[in-house]
Amino acid sequence: MVKQRLRWLAPLVVVGGLAAWLLQGRTAPAPTARPAGSARSARGGQTPALPRIDLTRLAAPRAEANVGRRDLFVFGSAAPKPDEESESEEPPATLAAAPSAPIEPTPTPAPVLNVKYIGSLESRQGLKLAVLLTDRREVLWGQAGDLVANRFRIVKIGLESVDIQEVGSERIRRIPLRGN
Repeated sequence: MVKQRLRWLAPLVVVGGLAAWLLQGRTAPAPTARPAGSARSARGGQTPALPRIDLTRLAAPRAEANVGRRDLFVFGSAAPKPDEESESEEPPATLAAAPSAPIEPTPTPAPVLNVKYIGSLESRQGLKLAVLLTDRREVLWGQAGDLVANRFRIVKIGLESVDIQEVGSERIRRIPLRGN
């Protein structure tokens, strides 16, 4: 019984494939290409003007390029050539600035120091070393008068504080002893 159904099914599949192939060939024909002169525009049936390529321009001499003759960092037009400069020897007029009141420097706020005083060491001979810690966790040390980290000069070392001076300023700051 199954064999009888398969006998009928195979010819039906072949006939269906053949019908599909034939119908595929009967679809709408593809538009054919027309010459450019026969194209009509949608308005009034006029032919659009075709752009022309002027090949005679290729043989004409070209204008000289100004490559490399202008300073990119100067605002304005390019500097005139020496033969185009005017013959007048008058210097350009300049505006005289009105005298203004002298500007007094305003005191700048003290910059935040990025060091902590974490302790001091003292030897038997009386030599004291201050130990400082930066915000990057670098340990710095030095005696009174030493330059530390090329930025701070240690002025005085006490028991609970250290006085430092930033290089380039006359201000002396006292940093108290801090743990951790």
